[in-house]
Amino acid sequence: MVSTLPSRAPRRRGLPQLVVAGLVALALGLGLQAGAPSAPASAVPKPPPAASVPDGIEDLAAYVPANSCTVATRPGTAALGSLLVRTYPRTSFGGARACGASPNSEHHDGRAVDWMNSVRDTTQKKQAQAVVDWLLAPDEQGRPYANARRLGVMYVIWDNHIWGAYRPSEGWREYDGCAAKSKQKKSLDAACHRNHMHLSLSWAGAMGTTSYWTGQVAAPDYGRCRPADMSWAYGYKQPNPKPCPRVGTVKAPKGSSTTMKTLVTYSGRSIRKGDRFAAVKAVQKTIGAKQSGTWSSASVKKLKTFQTWHDLDGTGKLSYATWRALMDAQKP
Repeated sequence: MVSTLPSRAPRRRGLPQLVVAGLVALALGLGLQAGAPSAPASAVPKPPPAASVPDGIEDLAAYVPANSCTVATRPGTAALGSLLVRTYPRTSFGGARACGASPNSEHHDGRAVDWMNSVRDTTQKKQAQAVVDWLLAPDEQGRPYANARRLGVMYVIWDNHIWGAYRPSEGWREYDGCAAKSKQKKSLDAACHRNHMHLSLSWAGAMGTTSYWTGQVAAPDYGRCRPADMSWAYGYKQPNPKPCPRVGTVKAPKGSSTTMKTLVTYSGRSIRKGDRFAAVKAVQKTIGAKQSGTWSSASVKKLKTFQTWHDLDGTGKLSYATWRALMDAQKP
């Protein structure tokens, strides 16, 4: 039985451009398959089926929260966004987004699509429902949520609701109290996902290795794990077939300075030349560099000296060991 979205609630370094371009081209090409029947003018189209479908299918995506900052839309993410825009030409999508003080969105690691549609537009609302139906419908073998599985969709947020591949038996759940009458004002459409559909992907889905794109069932990929004493993990490097251990929130010791608290909040983040965010000044202060707030060649030089003093490799890059040394230097 196809799961449909109720009208009201029931009461989260750049990749090779050739890889991105290839998957996006595939996404566009799937909409032009020879012999595909044309839909009646009054019907709402659905995205096309995969060009090659293997006998097997991926399991429903496990929940793998964002834990890193890499502001680059991953190839599978870009391909899914392009596929939706190709199917519904008067729409658009967004992918990666600048990171904040905590890794609380898959936009931060390039694994999320915001596909722009509005429930206040009748046509766009029907388009969104068509996509939901397409994602969650069973395949010819009766396997539920077939396209969501073949694309590595981890969860969908749309029109006050969230559907999670990791909690399928619960169906569509109210999202963040958005079904309340007090939250129906237009100014809250973005927060309640009424003017766009959010789709977060597994790492396999985001990297474009799932069967919708490749014709081969992808192995589970849990991405890079976060060390227990770091607030962030470094960016994705290669597939990881094992779930990451659960780690708690890292907190600064009592009596810590503002600098120490900032270092703890951003520990594990990479800093590159030209970066300007709260951690930059805190690191500059700790290594004795000019506190300009912009990471520069002079800051890198000072960091290399700091690393040498602390018996670390003088790479000028913020390794986990370097973050630990920085926090040790600022302990109360």
